[in-house]
Amino acid sequence: MKIHPFVLIGALLIACGIAALIHPNLSMPSKKREVQIGTEKVIMETTRIIQLPKVFAVLLMIAGGSLIFLSTRKA
Repeated sequence: MKIHPFVLIGALLIACGIAALIHPNLSMPSKKREVQIGTEKVIMETTRIIQLPKVFAVLLMIAGGSLIFLSTRKA
């Protein structure tokens, strides 16, 4: 049985949409700074938290479902 590549992409989009609904916050490292105080070296790292809207997650799942539906349709 041969699987169409659009079906795999659609399944991946649906999985990303579900993951975005379950865990909508993404944390990304933003800046890393090394500060030397006396003989000690301190590393300060800041992170940026990005919150994905629920509409984006739903749109990902709709796009994945439509890719699967349209690729399995007979011509």
